Amino acid sequence: MYLSPASAPQFCFLQSQVQPKRQPYNNGKTVRSVPEPTLLKPCDWPVTRERDLRTNMRITRCLYNSRTALHRVFVSPFEKVESISRRSALLNPVSRALPTILSPPLQGFARHAALIPRFKKKRPSPSDPVSDAAAAKPGQLPQDRAISDREVMVVDGNNKLTGPHNTRTFLRSLDPETQSLRMVSRPPPRPAPGQPPFAICRVVDKVAEKEKERALQKTKKDNARRLARVKELEFNWAIAPHDMGHKMKQMKTFLEKGYKVEVLFAKKRGSRIATTEEAGALVQQVRDAVAEVAGAREYKDAEGQLRKVMRLHLESTAKPAAKAAPVAEAPVADAAPEAST
Repeated sequence: MYLSPASAPQFCFLQSQVQPKRQPYNNGKTVRSVPEPTLLKPCDWPVTRERDLRTNMRITRCLYNSRTALHRVFVSPFEKVESISRRSALLNPVSRALPTILSPPLQGFARHAALIPRFKKKRPSPSDPVSDAAAAKPGQLPQDRAISDREVMVVDGNNKLTGPHNTRTFLRSLDPETQSLRMVSRPPPRPAPGQPPFAICRVVDKVAEKEKERALQKTKKDNARRLARVKELEFNWAIAPHDMGHKMKQMKTFLEKGYKVEVLFAKKRGSRIATTEEAGALVQQVRDAVAEVAGAREYKDAEGQLRKVMRLHLESTAKPAAKAAPVAEAPVADAAPEAST
């Protein structure tokens, strides 16, 4: 109950202001004496009561003031980043250290979120093993471990379907060094009556497949080499004598070197139309020039007609001459000094 100063007694007793006194005994020890009450005047009672209440009561601070707002914006993000970095450093000591912060953080913790260490994914190197599923190209039928079907039908050596076989069990029965399971066709989405609803696979011999690939590559190289040794010469039906001599010389040179020569007769745009006698004489001149080269002949019949488009196929049985090795010049001896007379 609160008492106003007017209704308060003339003197009051305050326990908080009682000061104990110590009195010495004969043996030198001190004991606590009985406290004496302090008498206050009525005019001092409100001031003393307010001071006691201020001392004993717990002061409550405002949660939403400028000091709290500044602390939340400028100090709290750094404390969170520091705690996160310590935790990540304990879990993974190899992780990179946080960079030095030189600018104040942005609102919404965008700055400190960007400073959290992130671990980059390891890039695959060429030496890393590649699985069959990753090696399969899009649109290509899978093989071996890339086959995800649980059961498949297998074509045997007699081209007969066997199975269904469990895919994993069948793969374990194969030799991975020399045999491979290749899918030939995928399972039908709507199988017909009597049609197995499984994918069809075939066992391939890797050794035979490599030999077949080598033979195919060799055939391609031989064809490319053969095409590279074929020369083509074009003659106009109404060719001039000077051009005729130059073309004949080229044809003989190619045949002597062992090249195959294809001679093409055709009408050149803008030139005059040759007569039948001129066209026949031109073809005969070319054949006479071929007969002058040793071993040269027509290995295929002529194609086409006179005065239109005609082609002669020529070859030479003579092997091309090997390139002569460069002859080293003999060192020239220095001339002897003339004798002095």
